[in-house]
Amino acid sequence: MRHSGCATLSLALTLSALPCHAAGTSVEGAHGITATIDEESGRYEVRGKEPNWVFAGTLGAAASDISVKEGQDRLGAFRELSFRWRDRVALKGSIRTYVDRPVLLFGITSSEPTEAAVIRFPRFTEFPKNLHGFSYANREFAPPKFTLEENATPWLLYDDQTHAAVLSPAANYMIASMRGDGKTEIESGLNEGVAGLPADFTHRTLMALGVGVNATWDSWGSALTGLQGTQRPGNDADIGLRYLGYWTDHGGEYYYDYDRKLGYAGTLEALVQRYREEAIPIRYLQLDSWWYYKTYTDPAGKTGKPENDRLPLEEWNRYGGLIKYEAHPSLFPEGLAAFQQRVGLPLIAHNRWIDPASPYHQRYRISGFAALDPDWWREIIGYLSSAQVVTYEQDWLNVIYEHSPELAASLEAGDAFTDGMARAAQEKGLSMQYSMALPRHFLQGARYGNLTTIRVSGDRFRREKWDTFLYTSRFANALGIWPWCDVFMSKETDNLLLATLSAGMVGIGDRSGAEDRKNLLHAVRLDGVIIKPDTPLLPIDAMYTAGSRRPMIAAAHTDHGALRTSYVFSYGRGLDVVSVAFTPAQVGVPREVYVYDARRRTARRLAPSDAFGFVLAPNGTAYFVVAAVSRAGIALLGDEGKFVPDGRKRIAALDDEPDRLIATVTFAPQEKSVRLFGYATRRPKITAQAGSVGDVAFDKWSGRFEVQVFPGPEQGFEQPGNDPVYRAIISLHSS
Repeated sequence: MRHSGCATLSLALTLSALPCHAAGTSVEGAHGITATIDEESGRYEVRGKEPNWVFAGTLGAAASDISVKEGQDRLGAFRELSFRWRDRVALKGSIRTYVDRPVLLFGITSSEPTEAAVIRFPRFTEFPKNLHGFSYANREFAPPKFTLEENATPWLLYDDQTHAAVLSPAANYMIASMRGDGKTEIESGLNEGVAGLPADFTHRTLMALGVGVNATWDSWGSALTGLQGTQRPGNDADIGLRYLGYWTDHGGEYYYDYDRKLGYAGTLEALVQRYREEAIPIRYLQLDSWWYYKTYTDPAGKTGKPENDRLPLEEWNRYGGLIKYEAHPSLFPEGLAAFQQRVGLPLIAHNRWIDPASPYHQRYRISGFAALDPDWWREIIGYLSSAQVVTYEQDWLNVIYEHSPELAASLEAGDAFTDGMARAAQEKGLSMQYSMALPRHFLQGARYGNLTTIRVSGDRFRREKWDTFLYTSRFANALGIWPWCDVFMSKETDNLLLATLSAGMVGIGDRSGAEDRKNLLHAVRLDGVIIKPDTPLLPIDAMYTAGSRRPMIAAAHTDHGALRTSYVFSYGRGLDVVSVAFTPAQVGVPREVYVYDARRRTARRLAPSDAFGFVLAPNGTAYFVVAAVSRAGIALLGDEGKFVPDGRKRIAALDDEPDRLIATVTFAPQEKSVRLFGYATRRPKITAQAGSVGDVAFDKWSGRFEVQVFPGPEQGFEQPGNDPVYRAIISLHSS
């Protein structure tokens, strides 16, 4: 359709006046998002209604062959503008709006062979002023930055009311880059060193507009993963996500260390046996870089040193790159598979970069530190598969990218590296974990359904890494990849709580005999299954405008139909004792709730917009469970002994009926009963449809009720792990 005339721009924030422009050809999508191109000037613009923002740029030449079409792609029905222009070579552009999604997809195609400098679209030079910028740095673990970094990172732009836009590459992630300063220019294009682009090369960019930072992140991520057509994994998709595990990586007690009397294998076998005797239900074992052959050469080519100079100076005890991906016989004399059989646990196996001195260079195509040959990937993944390794962990991804120039400059090399890894793992049924990833690896990883987890903070999880962990979890979660915080010790309650609330992995690295079983059982059932939220713990919208000295407030949630429970963690980041507050709506529960203070064991009933206040010391932490009130007037919080009391591995279902709440409770075979608790204005009547219940305890002053629940005799099997379980079904009636 065509529009004519000028309109006054009324923006949601104070802007410099934008000029009026003549009409062009337009398409309109969801939420009133409109894209327009003017034939004579080559000016294109994107205009939103909520937020009421305009982003505009020019092609640098007149537009020709303008057309509008409607169609369907993986994201649904769309309306698309297409046009042509010339900038050294003949180019074709497109702007696609979607009927049901608040996103736009930009495309640029070169009709002739070209270079990276030509591929830059969109390039906005007019947009709202005084927007805040946020992105991820081009460093290991993609740390968050409240600036706009020029790399293959999504750019978040937002105002003080948290109206937001997210832009990112939507193709060619290994060679893509965002450019500009967010003040005078916003541009999507390619790395400067990219050359030799063939005719008909296409690059794409995705843009989402919305109200609320987290809602806009979700719209962007859902669209980007939808374009890939890959099924994203659930938070119990593999063994590492489902169960408590033991980690030997950097920060763990057995990272390049072991009991000298037992040896490495003997130390780990003894630890596993102790845990079985103590009923500490670890269900897998992670083997870090210590188990295979390496050089002394660091990534910069300098001669390094042993990882632990108190241990034998053999090829496994070195800092450098990979020489041979096999278990060193000094550690595992009978091989990796024999060790796995003795411990009786599935394994997660680490790998790093391929050293320039490795014989692999003579047998396979390896560029710099990166294997581009699919046969190399099949060889190493096949070796792991034969030893019951269930997850392949590719570490040092930043170093591999930085020391393999072809990955950053070639259209094919980056995809060959990551595709080969993913395909070989898929063929053998292994999942993958990325570690030390750059932002582009997060985007690239969204292409692979078997990339289940990604490290989002540095080695050895500690308080100083909590901010990075939370903000980078936001990136991972938008792309459907589950965040992993890294190893910690079982006595560290807050670290254990945060790992559980990440909805990802929970892994410990204690020295044998130092573990805290009681603490661990706040996170898992007696069979080792993690009771976790549906979504990861993420900073609430207000944390993008609060400043770095204000206390952090982050929330995760579980949805049982219309009933949502949010889990809210807060910690001090300044030097003073401060008052902190949130509303139920701010943490994702826009209805009447009970807010339960897990540390004080007290609760308050609040309306959605009521503020819940508390005081936080500089080094203090606080944890709250915010549970929706059912139609029967009852808020069932769940298992009083768990961090996530109504996670669906404990409360499998909640049915909210007008006069009663029906709960399905899941038990591990070792669990004889579970004590549930909640809040109501009157003592509820609780009966069992399956299993049985004890007497109801009720405190009329606080409204807290408790009841012991016992499973029925029939065994079932919980998927996807096929774990044997028992169940009870109870009804809670308002009296």
